[in-house]
This record gives sequence, C-alpha cells and structure tokens, in this order.
Amino acid sequence: MQSSEAHFSFPVLGFTPDREIWGFPDMDRLTKCGPRTLKEGVQNGMELIDTDGRRWRVLSVRRTGRAGSVLSLLWIFGPPQSRIEQELEPLPVVSLEEVQQRARDAMETSRIDYYGEEGQAEYRSMIRKIGKTRSISKIYDLLQPDTFESY
Repeated sequence: MQSSEAHFSFPVLGFTPDREIWGFPDMDRLTKCGPRTLKEGVQNGMELIDTDGRRWRVLSVRRTGRAGSVLSLLWIFGPPQSRIEQELEPLPVVSLEEVQQRARDAMETSRIDYYGEEGQAEYRSMIRKIGKTRSISKIYDLLQPDTFESY
C-alpha cells in the first residue's frame, strides 16, 4: 500500500526502530523529506500511528519529485526537499495505552539530549502528562515532535 492510499487521520506519530518519535501534522509533511532522510533510508522501519490508532510500517521510501518552490533550490533556504511516497505495510490497530508507552519510551531514549541533567524534574512531569492524555492527538500536541524535514 502507498502512503497516498492510507487515508490517515492526522496528526500522525512516527516511531523509528531506534525509539525516536517523529510527528506529521498533515499529508504534506508526511510526504516531504530532506536529502539525508531519503539517501540513508531513515524512515525505513518507522511505524506510523494515526489519531485513530491505525498503524503502518514504512517498508521503503521513493522520491517522486521536488517539494517546495523554485526558491527552495537555493541553499540559503536549507537543503532541497523531496516529495516522497512511502510503501506501507498495514499493522494491527493499537490502543491509546500502547501509544502512551511508546511515547514514554521515546522520551526515555532522548532524556539527556532534550532535558539534560538539570531538566529531570521537567522530564518526569512530561512522562506523567503523557500518561494522562486521552487521545493520540493530545500526545502529539503535548510533545510537538519534529518532522525532521531538513534532515
């Protein structure tokens, strides 16, 4: 199945095999990436979970064209972006509790990078807030995960 056929309910959370969390607020962001993401296959193996708990694994990513205006070709605007299509494998629906746990796991992976030694109280507060969310879209709103477009 292609990403254009999945009919996602946005926002979508992306969980990488190495326990990072990405966020995609809309189809434009989901189907756009930077040169490194494309070249290194960074999205391969990522699990996408939409706000309805539907889930897919990214099997491969294919460049379909350039994303952005002609100005986006100038390096002062950052690296050129590509329009992409993901090949997806549908997976069973997940519960809110499972998504909360995966979000907490992702936070644990980046605990020191984002919060440092002095931010551990803030980190613990965020973990508690994730557990109190009542929807997947609220997890997205709380964490505001990066799309790593320019990556």
